Amino acid sequence: VITDVMVNNGELVEKGQPLFAIDASSYQLKVAQAKAELRQARESDSAIWQQLAAAKQTQSQREFEYHNAKQKLARNQKLRNKGLATEQELDDAITNTQVASSAVEAANAEVKRIEAELSTQDRTAAIELAEAKLASAELDLSHTQIVAQTEGVVTNLQLQSGSYITQGTASLMLVDEAHAWISADFNEKGIDKLTNGREVLVSFDALPGKVFTGEISSQERAIYDTNNANGQLSSVTNDTRWIREQQKVRTRITVNELDPSMISGSRASVIVESGNPIMDVIGSAWIHLVTMFRYIY
Repeated sequence: VITDVMVNNGELVEKGQPLFAIDASSYQLKVAQAKAELRQARESDSAIWQQLAAAKQTQSQREFEYHNAKQKLARNQKLRNKGLATEQELDDAITNTQVASSAVEAANAEVKRIEAELSTQDRTAAIELAEAKLASAELDLSHTQIVAQTEGVVTNLQLQSGSYITQGTASLMLVDEAHAWISADFNEKGIDKLTNGREVLVSFDALPGKVFTGEISSQERAIYDTNNANGQLSSVTNDTRWIREQQKVRTRITVNELDPSMISGSRASVIVESGNPIMDVIGSAWIHLVTMFRYIY
C-alpha cells in the first residue's frame, strides 16, 4: 500500500530523490524479529563458550585423576612384588586406571565436539546466519522508500496515496533524458556499413525541416527467432516469394546535439553514409527531402 507520493507528473527529479513510499509496518516487524533472532544466537553462542570452559575444566580434572590412578597402580605393583599388597588390590588399581583413561578420552571428545560447534572463527554459523537475515530485513525496509536511480522526468504518473502495488511490477516511469539513443533497423545487405563510429543523418518526424548528425554506437550481434523462443528445434517457414524479404539488423545510434523537445518513443528516419561520394550526396538529398515532406505529412 502506497503511503505517500513525493513527486508530480512531469517533474524533473535528481538522482537519490525520494519518489514514493510504501507501508513499512510489516518490514519493520521483520527487522525486529531478525534482531531478536540475532540476540538469541549470540546468547546461545555465549552459553556454548561457557560449556567449553566447563568441559575443559572437566578435562583437566579427568587427566589429574588418570595421573593419580597410574601412580597408585605403580605403587601397588611394587607392594605386590614385595608381598605387601593383595592380588585384589592390584586388580582394583588396574581397573581404576583403565576407568580414568576412558574418562580422559570422553572429556577430550566433549571438548572437541564443543569446539567444532563453535568453529575456529569468532562467530558461529548461527550468528552469521542471523546477521545475514537482519541485513536482508533492513535492506527490504530501506526499499520501502523508493528513490530515483538516475536524474530524469516523471511521466505517466498514476500513483496516489492508498493505491496498492505488487512487488516486481512497474509502478512509475522515469525518463532519463540525459542518455538518449535511437534504435534503427536496417536490411542485412548493408551490414558491412553498419560499423561502430559510422556517421549517419537523422530526420525526426516531430521536427520537420531539420536534419541531425550522429553515429552508430553499437550493433546487435544476434537475431531473435520468435518461432524458437525456448531454444528448441527451429520452426522453418517456407517462403513462396521469388525473392525472400531481407532480415533486419538493429543498431543503436547516438545523435549529436539532440533537440531537448524530443520525447522518448519519437520516430525517425536514418541514413548511413557509405563512404561513396556520389551515394552520400544522393542519401543526403533524400533525407533532406524526407524531412521537408514531414511539413505536409
